[in-house]
Amino acid sequence: MADHAPQPTIERLWTGTAVSAGVAHAVVHVLKDHFDEPDEDSIVPDSADHEMQRLHAALAVTRKEIEALQHEMGAEEGSAESEIFETHLLIIQDGSILRQVEKTVREQLVSVDYAYYRLMTKHMEKLRGLQDAYLRERFLDIKDVTQRVMRHLRGELLETPMFDEPVIIVAHDLTPSDTVQLDRSKVLGFALETGSAVSHAAIIAKSLAIPAVVKLHGICETLHSGDAVFLDGEEGHLILNPLPETLARYRAREEQAEKREDVFQVDRHGEAVTTCGCVICVGANAEFVEEAEIVKDSGAEEVGLFRTEMLHLENPDSTEDELATAYSTVVRSLAPKRVVFRTLDLGGDKVDERLAAEPEPNPFLGWRGIRLSLGRPDMFRTQLRALIRAAMHGRVGIMFPMVSGLQEVLDAKALLAECAAELEREGHTVPEEIEVGAMIEIPSAALSADQIAAEVDFFSLGTNDLVQYTFAVDRTNPRVADIGSHLSPAILRQIDGVVRAAHACGRPVSVCGEMGSDTRATALLVGLGVDTLSVNPAAVPDVKAALREIHTDEAAAQAKQSIAWTL
Repeated sequence: MADHAPQPTIERLWTGTAVSAGVAHAVVHVLKDHFDEPDEDSIVPDSADHEMQRLHAALAVTRKEIEALQHEMGAEEGSAESEIFETHLLIIQDGSILRQVEKTVREQLVSVDYAYYRLMTKHMEKLRGLQDAYLRERFLDIKDVTQRVMRHLRGELLETPMFDEPVIIVAHDLTPSDTVQLDRSKVLGFALETGSAVSHAAIIAKSLAIPAVVKLHGICETLHSGDAVFLDGEEGHLILNPLPETLARYRAREEQAEKREDVFQVDRHGEAVTTCGCVICVGANAEFVEEAEIVKDSGAEEVGLFRTEMLHLENPDSTEDELATAYSTVVRSLAPKRVVFRTLDLGGDKVDERLAAEPEPNPFLGWRGIRLSLGRPDMFRTQLRALIRAAMHGRVGIMFPMVSGLQEVLDAKALLAECAAELEREGHTVPEEIEVGAMIEIPSAALSADQIAAEVDFFSLGTNDLVQYTFAVDRTNPRVADIGSHLSPAILRQIDGVVRAAHACGRPVSVCGEMGSDTRATALLVGLGVDTLSVNPAAVPDVKAALREIHTDEAAAQAKQSIAWTL
């Protein structure tokens, strides 16, 4: 085997957009959503045995992975699921494939990655596009197995990534489905090629209080799992092979930031009282059961938004009992604080493939949020019953997402009342009153807020989607994600109208979108009359500190002036 002289360590810098503060120093784990054709790398004859050992190891790990999935799915013998896994295992164990790959490796002296990929691609090409449904499925089976084996050969992340050591996730993008499969206790940060400040990955990073940087072009092709990097969520930098002097510079900066932050942390559990004595409630957003301790430590006075779709994506087959247990755990952990659960906001970028009978040309304008729930009353009923049962253990609010008008609210409330009556007949003690709210995140809902306010107990402004739908931009599309802002008069005017309509009916209004965490907007929201700010847990101390510097009269004057600006 040829000797290779060690190469000097070279520091390399990428600059993107910082979307979640903090820094992290660790190895990366690269998550790819595809596999590229490997290079036709030449090998020396003596390394052929080693190449085949690599393939045998990759096949063995893939076999264990498929068997584990088979067990996890509970696939019964003779079932469709069992047949799929059995087919995958037969492909793994196909002796003719092994023999052909070994022949290519030894005779052509190429890497096993290239030999295996080329052979499996030939098999796939023979089946691609055939009319026979059975053969088309075999194409997908071979593709699935090939992806798994290739990723094991390359040491890249698989569909259910688990880590022994803390890592920084590198990916083109992260979908909600990707996120729920990560061992979040081992994730120190996100470095992504695409995304925006209001993308799902950014929101998750802020919720977990870890750094995240987006728009880091080309990192997936350059970085490999195991590379040492430094991620700077303040300035938007990703540094490969950081030198000792670079790390020392960051350590000094971090110590200064910690001293400044300590001032805010001391008072994080106190009320947020403006200089004129007005108390503003500051809550926290969450989406995982294990975040309860983070919320309590943050100083938040309630959970203003608990995103239930993430629990659904973790286990789409959850029963009513399992959901009730999960929701109740959150409620008991945080009692006597209120927990506002948002019913399933599936659709858009949070896709449950089993609910999508066919791909939608524009999922953000399609079957999502309350529309999907009302269209699947069986699933919606299961969730509502579980939420009512959770409300027996503490103060609970239930709010409906993506409301476009009054009728959706009336339909959802009717189903909620039916579920409550069912539970009472079954012997459950149903709370006398569960607060019901509507999320205002579509301009049509903002324009009909006076009608909706009469039918709910509170409003919650989802400013991320309100910006998206007001400016007609897909917030996951980096080409247009920067168009529009929650500081625009177009958004402020809608918030002003919603608050006026709600207060006319005696209903409070919260903001649970990213606007609530933006301290540049804090005075504007207070000036517009918003009652509660629900923010990512890490932002609670900063937002409370900002509120304590505000006088409501001055804030109202500032808000009035901002609304008057021309676009």
